[in-house]
Amino acid sequence: MADRRREPVSNPDSADSTTALPALGFDNSSPSFGASFVQSSASSPSTRAEYSRVDNDATDRHAPTTIAEEDEEDIADTFRRQDSGGLGIEAAGGSPNLGSGSAIPPHVRRAANAPVWSPDAALSTPGTSDPFLGRFPHDSAEATPDLTRERFSPYTGSYDEFQRSMPGDLHANASSPDFQQYLHASDNQPLRSAPSIRSAFNNNNGFHPGHECQTRRDFYQSRFSWLNGTIIFICILSTVLSGIFLGLALRAPRYGRYISTSDGAKMRPSTAILWTSIVAKIIELSFVTGFVSFLGQVLSRRAFSRSGGVTLSELSMWRWVVQPGTLITHWETAKYAGLSFLGMLSLLSAILTTLYAPAATALVQPMLKDGYLETRLLAGSVKSDFANILHIQQMCQSPITTDSQYGGTTCTQIEHAGLGFYNYHKYLADWRSEANSGNSSSDQTKRPLGFGLLYENTTVTAQWIDIINTTEVSKQYKRAINNVSLAMPHAGVFAAARDQRNGILQPEELDSEGTYKLEASVPSPVMKVLCVNMNKSELAPLVYAEWPDAEVVNATSWTNANLMAHATTANTTVVDEIFGWTKQDKENMLDFPPVFSRFPRPFNTILNHTSYAWGRPAIYLMGQGGDGTAGPNMTDIYTVCKIDVDITPYCSTQYEAGGSGGKMRALCGDPADDTVGDMAYVRSLTNATVRRGLSNWRDVGSDWANSLSLGTGLSDGEASNSRLLMQLQLVPESGSGNFDVKLNPLLPSMGEALAVLSGCTLLKSFIDAPFVDFWVCG
Repeated sequence: MADRRREPVSNPDSADSTTALPALGFDNSSPSFGASFVQSSASSPSTRAEYSRVDNDATDRHAPTTIAEEDEEDIADTFRRQDSGGLGIEAAGGSPNLGSGSAIPPHVRRAANAPVWSPDAALSTPGTSDPFLGRFPHDSAEATPDLTRERFSPYTGSYDEFQRSMPGDLHANASSPDFQQYLHASDNQPLRSAPSIRSAFNNNNGFHPGHECQTRRDFYQSRFSWLNGTIIFICILSTVLSGIFLGLALRAPRYGRYISTSDGAKMRPSTAILWTSIVAKIIELSFVTGFVSFLGQVLSRRAFSRSGGVTLSELSMWRWVVQPGTLITHWETAKYAGLSFLGMLSLLSAILTTLYAPAATALVQPMLKDGYLETRLLAGSVKSDFANILHIQQMCQSPITTDSQYGGTTCTQIEHAGLGFYNYHKYLADWRSEANSGNSSSDQTKRPLGFGLLYENTTVTAQWIDIINTTEVSKQYKRAINNVSLAMPHAGVFAAARDQRNGILQPEELDSEGTYKLEASVPSPVMKVLCVNMNKSELAPLVYAEWPDAEVVNATSWTNANLMAHATTANTTVVDEIFGWTKQDKENMLDFPPVFSRFPRPFNTILNHTSYAWGRPAIYLMGQGGDGTAGPNMTDIYTVCKIDVDITPYCSTQYEAGGSGGKMRALCGDPADDTVGDMAYVRSLTNATVRRGLSNWRDVGSDWANSLSLGTGLSDGEASNSRLLMQLQLVPESGSGNFDVKLNPLLPSMGEALAVLSGCTLLKSFIDAPFVDFWVCG
């Protein structure tokens, strides 16, 4: 409100003339303000007061800028103590004089015929009903604080109504309808005491804010105003967007390639996250705007309709929503208003507003999450039969393209060596960790699993199946028998998961952050290794150099004289039953025993590579132990190992793709104890059986064995891989009365090591292979 205590007049006789108004005089005896009224003779209400300067004290100090407000009861009591040295009020009739520089109350106007103020006028009792007029002289440079509790408000009525509402002298001398006086006592009635502020605003005394404190505009506004329309629009916008977000949070849709980095995507993930955050912030701000508007409407209505009005705590509730931190810094407000219905609603709104953005980020913002489990029929390309050596050689990448005869074999052997040794090294490292931790065991189900690597970024976990009791089987045949079966996953599932016909969203389409998991009901290849310990005499019927009339055998003669290709025998051994050498196939001799060129030296191995006709599924390896520095002396103890491949329907393949690679594993069960999984291939094809002996694999296995130097014992090559394998021979426990053989809890067995070494051939053999256990020519 502008300061209207000093207004210019249009008197041409004075440059600094003001409207002559009645005022109260002061002297230095007042304990509160340093001034008191001086009573004079009564004057008529039309008499205009004149003022003179009254010093505050001996030093004539200026009034302070801010004066502490007294309690309203003390103020009212001060009005009554006229003769106690404080502020007194003279009865109407006197005409006090206004000193030089006095402040003129803003609510009194000079009439057109009022006399001009004169500094020589005598001080008289003011002829007005306002007891606060002229109590501070205006003789200092700084503004005197206005301590009056004015009972005036802007008046919006007509001038005639304003004049009729002015009592006594104010009605006669009013010049403009700017302000309305609250006190309705007539000027000629003596004012004994002023009503207190509490009584003035008490509804029981007839005070009504809408009538007594009128504003320039009506408190009540039309509901069709532009402001109300804007608020309604904001509330509708907040409701609609909140409903959309709620539906998205409940539905949790899968956007697929609509939000991805693929070529046909509608939006990239980063853009979707940005727009979600923007819309969430719009909902938050619009909700706050609508609620604060609602809160203001409720408090305004309470201020007019409730006798007690509203409290400061209620007036500060809007800050709880806009600035939730005020609940901590100004907790007193929540203490008084928080337990009301409106307070609890405001607290709830503050909490919801604070948590809305994090909730929208967690529930609505597109993010990577596992979807629902669904059963689907996937399509995959089949280009070759299982373990087709020609197809494997075509897949091998080599810059040499002119060597048509040996180029494919050379490339595949290098690939087998790289993958085989890597897998083997990782497997041995796992064994070292198990042995150091003390968690290793002789129970094969608790021993480290097989390991493989596919496409250099997918780790493969193989599972031991068809586990036998090594101790009991060895006792049965009176020799150490190491029989293991390692099931590998179907490698063709990797390509099927990425086939565009299946429409599976790949991690690279989601900034390499997405993952998915599938379990395919397909057969699995099984690497079977059977190793049997024999002495020299028991093995002699299978060694060509020990036969009568045998030629001199060396690396050159064994290969160039075609002895290896046509060597076969029907000799009987003590292990025919164990290896299944029934010798019933007289035509192809597929069930005949192998023939080895010679006995290898200690810690060396040789291969038979003999096959009178195509179709023999297995390859054979023979090696001799030696006198180890720490282990027992196994010199003249030979081990013959049979390595072949089966296809089992009691397994499924699980593949999990990630941004930096994938994981693949074989999940197998045993039909004997009903542990076959629901996704095992036998569940899809109930009449499926185990396919024994994969004939194609013999050619693949021969290349693999040559690449790992497993046949260098023919020339006494002393290969490191052969030495390590022979150090893993099963050794009967010394000092035992019975023949007792167990798996070493601190070392892998020779059969386990060969299965892991050859596991890479199964992964290569099943790429682009059928997803059934039989081959169908189209």
